[in-house]
Amino acid sequence: MLVLTIREEGINDGGFTASLNFDSGNSYPITVTDPFTNQEEKDLEWYFEEWLVFPTLGTDKAQKAANSVQNYGENLFKQVFQSNLNAYGEYRDLRKQLSQLQIIIESQSPEFQALHWEALKDPDLPRPFSIDCIISRQRRGATVVPVQMATYPTINLLVVIARPNEESDVNYRTISRPLVELVNSSEIPVKIDILRPGTYESLTRHLDEKGEGYYHVIHFDVHGGLMEYEQYQRQVHGDSWRYQRGWGLEDLAEYEGVKAFLFLEGEEKGQATPVEATELANLLTGKNIPICILNACQSAKQISQESEDYRETSLGSRLMTAGMQAVVAMGYSVTVSAAKLMMKPIYQQLLNGKDLTEAMRKGRLELFNNKQRRAYYNTIIDLEDWLLPVIYCRGKINLNLRPFTPEEEEKYWEHIGNQYVFPLPEYGFVGRDLEILKMEKALLKHNILLLKGMGGTGKTTLLNYLREWWQKTNWATHIFYFGYDRKAWTLEQIVHEIGQVIYNRFEQASFQAMNLKARVRKLEQKLRSEAYILILDNLESVTGQPLAIQNTLPENEREEIAEFLKNLVGGKTKVILGSRSEETWLQRRTFKENIYHLQGLDQESRTELAERILERQAKSRKNAIKKDDYF
Repeated sequence: MLVLTIREEGINDGGFTASLNFDSGNSYPITVTDPFTNQEEKDLEWYFEEWLVFPTLGTDKAQKAANSVQNYGENLFKQVFQSNLNAYGEYRDLRKQLSQLQIIIESQSPEFQALHWEALKDPDLPRPFSIDCIISRQRRGATVVPVQMATYPTINLLVVIARPNEESDVNYRTISRPLVELVNSSEIPVKIDILRPGTYESLTRHLDEKGEGYYHVIHFDVHGGLMEYEQYQRQVHGDSWRYQRGWGLEDLAEYEGVKAFLFLEGEEKGQATPVEATELANLLTGKNIPICILNACQSAKQISQESEDYRETSLGSRLMTAGMQAVVAMGYSVTVSAAKLMMKPIYQQLLNGKDLTEAMRKGRLELFNNKQRRAYYNTIIDLEDWLLPVIYCRGKINLNLRPFTPEEEEKYWEHIGNQYVFPLPEYGFVGRDLEILKMEKALLKHNILLLKGMGGTGKTTLLNYLREWWQKTNWATHIFYFGYDRKAWTLEQIVHEIGQVIYNRFEQASFQAMNLKARVRKLEQKLRSEAYILILDNLESVTGQPLAIQNTLPENEREEIAEFLKNLVGGKTKVILGSRSEETWLQRRTFKENIYHLQGLDQESRTELAERILERQAKSRKNAIKKDDYF
């Protein structure tokens, strides 16, 4: 790999003194000024942050901002490479090997990092450098606690998702679902944990439990932003109480300028917990996590003013002081469709053993080649948002992976082989992100939930899908499913089936030798103290409801099940009861008011399902059918 370093040396009235450094050892002094006026920068910010809200307005302004990206990049190129003939000559020799070139932007000040280096473009080449070679950033002079990874045979990945506004938020699994699906085809074995709930307290406790050096990657799929203190105060003390500081976070002292925040889950729907960049860096310091991916708006945005507090605005840059080897962040707000498009090639590369900087280039290339984004009012617009991803990197990333021992390999593949495989419906599994989010949140507040819905709404399909999803994302080691549409499960049969799985062959012998009452009490204790998931589905059959399959249980056997479930209330095991009916014989002692009423698919998911059906069944007539008034 050929390395070219653009290093900031100082700040002057007109811009920056810097040096252009080649692998040959030659270094050339250069002067760099911001190619944009203040107004041009504001127009670019509007283009990325606001235009998609009213995409039918300001189209000429948007086009001008989009065109300005190329002008900016070419202006920056002339300052860096063409101010010195010798430097330009040495560059032209490198230009023949762009695919082998890495450009490092090294600086001490946020002002230098605030320049859009990813736009850098040679006027003689068709594309910006960041599309064909690697551009990464390094921060000089930062105190760093270096990462010391333990050795593991698997890539261990923690995904932190926060959706405080639920229905009015981004789909829960926009990033995590494609990521989990990629794991099935990765060359390197991967373990994915999704943090539940996505709170600061949960994150702190989870990292402490896993220990230092366990995770290779932490991915924040959350909202981010820059706030002045007055903005923060309005949200904390306003009528909505939108922001609340909670466990482990002290009240924010008044500050000047702006600070960078990530927004994690709050206590209630609509409430978010703002975690400031330094607080997050302090939390992650010493956890020995080499890679952080910030799928969060404005997480790489730099703003500079005279005050030191104002200068420390880039969350991505700040996290490098936590000892990480690489941080991926976003310069402005990034659309959901762009994030989804970009993350897939990034993880495809990373999970197949490629370097993160090259994976990042692949993700940017995908954005560059496919610029259509979904804006408000279901409008499709073109965005030059390939510019937004930024990678901070410190040297070559070492994940410290090692081969499996024979025992580890057998255990790993045995675990994979024992996982439930969801049989996909005819047109795939569509939607249900909001339902999954709400069910998980409800189960975290009270560990027994009734999933109620009319026949045909998809309760059983959803529950079977969740058996696979929750196992793959490590919410529970084992998930036990008992469907009363198949047979009338008694408590003794349920206890026997669970015991066969959670006890080894030596424990099973003594367990099965006990009388039923003793086995039930022993199993209750096990389920209360360890995190499993128990699903009892189609419970309308137990009481012989109309139109239900008549797998009924007599009242005394129903009472045994009700007493068993009552004794699991408040424990670590989650229990989901699926039914068409109210199940009053269980309510008072088990799920109480914790009921989720399942409806049909939402409008977006119905549209997606209809598209799939048309594509399969009437591809040649699809467009004509969609124009039909009745359709």
